[in-house]
Amino acid sequence: MTPKLVEKSPLNQVAAKSIGRVETRAECVARMPIGASLRALLSRAPLRASPRLARRRETFRRVRSPAPRAASSSSGTEGTADADTRKEEGITHGELSPPSWPSAMGRIVREDVAHQRYLTVFDREVEFDVPGQTSPRRIKYDIVGHPRSKFQFSVVFPFHPPDDTNPHPSVTLIREYMQGSNDMGYSLPTGSFDPKKHADFADVAKDELAEEARLRGGDMVSMLPREDHPGFLESKWCANRFKPFVCVAPESYGDGEDGDEAAPQRDAEEFSITVHRVSLDELATIMTGGDMTPPSVVTAHMALAHLRKEGML
Repeated sequence: MTPKLVEKSPLNQVAAKSIGRVETRAECVARMPIGASLRALLSRAPLRASPRLARRRETFRRVRSPAPRAASSSSGTEGTADADTRKEEGITHGELSPPSWPSAMGRIVREDVAHQRYLTVFDREVEFDVPGQTSPRRIKYDIVGHPRSKFQFSVVFPFHPPDDTNPHPSVTLIREYMQGSNDMGYSLPTGSFDPKKHADFADVAKDELAEEARLRGGDMVSMLPREDHPGFLESKWCANRFKPFVCVAPESYGDGEDGDEAAPQRDAEEFSITVHRVSLDELATIMTGGDMTPPSVVTAHMALAHLRKEGML
């Protein structure tokens, strides 16, 4: 006799024909090749007719973007249809929408906020005119960015020329927890632009140099070819751009005693940071080792080229 079905859901209606009965949801979940935490979560999850629909309903603030980007690359203005002035911690939804630098290729016909916490994930639909096709083609994309930082951040290369204590040039790197790889990795001091406290991106570089690398002073130089340069793409699916700097001969902070200024306090998520001063040979090994962030690798290459051009290497 077949046992009574405990719960009517797609998850537990898995036919176990080999043993002549229908599995319960708990039995089905127990067989899944997943971790204990996810298994426990699935076992407790309320039943839903459509898990996919449930995920869409629970998605954080899927709000229609009020300002899709220009309909063609010939127009540099943003659309204003369905404008919404509702604030999101002081930022309008128009500001949340990732910018298109330097010009738009496709026509953004829809853009929703799919998730938002430290970063924001945008559900974007773009329309393209494809040669040889009579009607436009629409494609959906996931776009990641940091709207509260205006989608921009700074990376700084702290360079230490030879001196009386060290006859060889060196560079300061930081090593910290990388949530994507769930492991430790290397980077240069890096931080996001905050319009409330930074006048420009050099200010960002100085703050991160102090907070992450415990360094101050020095000669801060931008690696960008011109003042209005938008910065370098972080990746093809990310709206963020970074601006590279090199800081020559920064000094270490004191211990905060006897009137000497101490380094600023780090954020809670930066608990794992350690500071390392490395030689140029060690830097080259780290840059090609696979555990250094791409913006830091690009900034390091540009800084080394600048230093050679200036006769510092």
